[in-house]
Amino acid sequence: MTQYSDNQPPKSNAQPSMVTVNNLPSDQPATLWLIDDDSALRMVLADTFEDAGLTVISFTQAQAAWTRLNDVLKQPESVAQLPDVILTDIRMPMMDGLSFSDWVHQHFPDMPIVIMTAHSDLTSAINSYQTGAFEYLPKPFDLDDAVATIYKAINYQPNIESSNIDSSHYPNGTNIQESANAPAAIQAMPHKTTQAKPKTAVDVNSDKKPANNFKNNTGTPTDAKSNKNPSGIIGQSPAMQTVFRAIGRLAQSPISVLITGESGTGKELVASALHQHSPRKQQPFIALNMAAIPHDLIESELFGHEKGAFTGATTTRQGRFEQADGGTLFLDEIGDMPFSTQTRLLRVLANGEFYRVGGQQPIKVDVRIIAATHQNLEELVKQNRFREDLFYRLNVIRLPLPPLRTRPEDIPALATYFMQCAAEQMNTTPKYLHPAALQLMQTFGWRGNVRQLENVCLWLTVMATGDTVMATDLPPELLENVPSDAAGHQPDHSLSPQASTQSPQWPNSDSINPDNINTDAKTTQLAIGQNWQQALADWAQQSLDSGKTDILQTAMPEFERVLLTAALNHSGGKKIEAASLLGWGRNTLTRKLQQLDLSSQTILSKEQIE
Repeated sequence: MTQYSDNQPPKSNAQPSMVTVNNLPSDQPATLWLIDDDSALRMVLADTFEDAGLTVISFTQAQAAWTRLNDVLKQPESVAQLPDVILTDIRMPMMDGLSFSDWVHQHFPDMPIVIMTAHSDLTSAINSYQTGAFEYLPKPFDLDDAVATIYKAINYQPNIESSNIDSSHYPNGTNIQESANAPAAIQAMPHKTTQAKPKTAVDVNSDKKPANNFKNNTGTPTDAKSNKNPSGIIGQSPAMQTVFRAIGRLAQSPISVLITGESGTGKELVASALHQHSPRKQQPFIALNMAAIPHDLIESELFGHEKGAFTGATTTRQGRFEQADGGTLFLDEIGDMPFSTQTRLLRVLANGEFYRVGGQQPIKVDVRIIAATHQNLEELVKQNRFREDLFYRLNVIRLPLPPLRTRPEDIPALATYFMQCAAEQMNTTPKYLHPAALQLMQTFGWRGNVRQLENVCLWLTVMATGDTVMATDLPPELLENVPSDAAGHQPDHSLSPQASTQSPQWPNSDSINPDNINTDAKTTQLAIGQNWQQALADWAQQSLDSGKTDILQTAMPEFERVLLTAALNHSGGKKIEAASLLGWGRNTLTRKLQQLDLSSQTILSKEQIE
């Protein structure tokens, strides 16, 4: 992985190894069409993929790419102009990326499309896969990960003969789809006699533009409660993006899924999302908690019973399996199922048949099973408390959910959502969480996970006074291990004694005059004990008094320049670490370096001065 470093040697003029489809011999490198209306990101990505050995053709909007593809449909002799892979954003003017992907999948079914978006919620992930996308990349993503994904898409091409590809050319004999370090694994392949088949297209109403059939793709702002996500699953963290991808891939499959995670992480919400986005969505979704049913009633609850099967069975009753026929049955806390019932469940999973309690005729059903547990089933198997064969039947696909404490960046959005839900429930105005309160909430352990956060937001809606929830308004359990000064209303932003003796300066004196920051015309240093907010306030007031306008546009680039330079110096020039210190993604940091015209020489000279 490339790192930002002053000691990094200058970029070589040597041409990168040419990447071809499925690494077959060809005179032309693989072609990538890049579609994004963000010019800065488009430039960064184009440079990255060209350095990776691809031919890149950029488009500012999907409509332009659609026009070129439509021309190919009208003129089959120009099929050679087709790209080998397309990377497109979702939200763009005139035509959104999802509608474009859907149209391409209809007319060019073998062409892989990778969809990227900054609006990385569950709906976007599922819609992406439903349009036939090869992969879904939530922004911000690592450039190396993007290159690896594009390499996979190029080597996936089903219409290319690749049986003669020698895996020995990859490090350790691993295939590119299995290699975690895909960019290093791609090498120029030796010539073989295998030839690529010509690209093909399917002409289906080619003159008809793809309609924007996907909602909320136009960039229209939506409130935090809707979150553009009817499933109620909220999260922008990498851990939740992994969950979203898994749901998107699994939703269309009838395969059994085992959801694992601590109590309160949202296992039933994920199970419901899998059902709601599956072909079974018009059929029943039945949720059953094994821990909430007495053991002697579980079999009757699951499989039903015949009249007279036991004392009190006065009528024939359908079980949950019959009720969920054609749909999905969610078995929560499967680890608490009695051992005897596990045997009967195993038979249903094996052939879809079961008998009602007291029944003589087998009943056949078509039910998708989604199970969930907070327990370690492998450990239960070792203790002979859970059948090993049932475990392997359920554990076809395991979907682990992250605890809330591992994704604190999702807490502000979750808290806002729950505060609005609580306000609707209480028929009152939603309350606003003060940043200091949010900060404390992000550092809390949340042993009850999302469910505990929801309860806290309901408590705050009822108990906190005023429209703004301060840190001191939080429940006692959130403040137990917090120093008294940390729970104050106004955190101390003053510089430390060490920092206050240094001299923060605006790097570009042409944009902001240091004389305006400090009335002492002889110096630009901050007085000892004076904080940077006050210095900025003094400069802003003097700028306005002197008749200047657009002061935010003047100050913001310089403010970013100071912080970016400090972060790069602190990290030793490592981009990823610097981006993390700033709370940015690596791509954002790279784009800011270009926008602010900062280079390694600039950073080096600053280090020499200091």
